Amino acid sequence: MPISEDLLRHWKVTRETDPIRKALRFLFLSNYGYMGKPDTLRFARDNTSKILYENLNKTNKFIFGCKFMNVDFRDIFKKLSFRHEAGKLETFIYCDPPYLETANNYSNSFSEKDSLDLFEMLQGSGVKWAMSEFDNPFILNEAKKRNLKTHYIKERRNMKNRRTEILITNYSIPQIKIW
Repeated sequence: MPISEDLLRHWKVTRETDPIRKALRFLFLSNYGYMGKPDTLRFARDNTSKILYENLNKTNKFIFGCKFMNVDFRDIFKKLSFRHEAGKLETFIYCDPPYLETANNYSNSFSEKDSLDLFEMLQGSGVKWAMSEFDNPFILNEAKKRNLKTHYIKERRNMKNRRTEILITNYSIPQIKIW
């Protein structure tokens, strides 16, 4: 895939419908845009293409055998079925929704109602799950009301703001000591 200003301009205004092209567009805009934003092409001394390619290969090996669905989360939960209750013990759902109150590369923004629906569906699934978000007061309040675990990951900074990324889970994550 060529890394060019022309491709950046094209994908800033063009939405892809083919799943492979959608994935390429997402990877391009999120990895080659300056400060993670698709406003301008980032040029750096590191070899971004090589780093991305190496991580894609590692990720591919790690997720081999996993199933992915590219549909609205409401449709995914309709498709989940387990032959035996033991199947739920082997299932894990990770959600990375568009974060509330942030600009994103998605065609529609995520609302508080969408977040509530996602919480309800995750909690009703009967499986272990995790959801990433920023420390949005609405999300933090919902997690607390539902007795979910909130794990603070790291602060993300760009030129316009600072936000703390969090992971919300319905299970406990053991604390790891780093010596």
